[in-house]
Amino acid sequence: MNQRFAHGDEEHKRILAEVDALASQSLDWVAPIKFSTAQSEAERVAVYRLRYNAVIEHGWLPPADLPGGIERDDYDNIAIHVVGWDGNTLAATSRLILPKPGLILPTEKAFDILVEPRDQVVDASRFVVARPYSSIEHRVLAVLLAKTWLVMREHGYEMACAAFASLAMLRVYRWMGFHVTVLGPARPYWGEDRYPLLYDVAEATPSLIARWDQSQGNMRPAA
Repeated sequence: MNQRFAHGDEEHKRILAEVDALASQSLDWVAPIKFSTAQSEAERVAVYRLRYNAVIEHGWLPPADLPGGIERDDYDNIAIHVVGWDGNTLAATSRLILPKPGLILPTEKAFDILVEPRDQVVDASRFVVARPYSSIEHRVLAVLLAKTWLVMREHGYEMACAAFASLAMLRVYRWMGFHVTVLGPARPYWGEDRYPLLYDVAEATPSLIARWDQSQGNMRPAA
């Protein structure tokens, strides 16, 4: 559990409660898409296939490098997979790797870094929105991020690191109001220069609330 929350600071608890409320409210913005976590092998296979489609569409890897039409790695065996279903169609997904003593997180492995504070940061990655559900407003992505946050909170965490964020996506996350710290230089990965990032959602609360239109699910432009 993140120690800042465990210390019992009332102001910090209030801030987290504000973010939780905003995230919970946002889940209705993209109805009929419903968000949950994958509970079966069939759902996980659907996740791997959606990730494969994203990799191929962006030209990050050739199909020959991903046999079976899926994209997965060894971390998937211990991952929590967030999923957004539109009926029987998987519209969006993300992946969470919870920290534990001795585990090197995917971001740490990819960039040869150690993320601090130790054992208090979740690795959040593989954010994919299926092309038919993607839009310039990034609404489905925003709700996917919100559900990912809520799953983190269920497990007692409030900070996340992420690998493989392109400069373009870094601008998108900051436009959304997230407080993002770049943890190191970019490295070529899957056809793009990508960065290791740290998200401190609690620190970003004022900008998140200012930027997100809670009643309509739209995002206000930066001032």
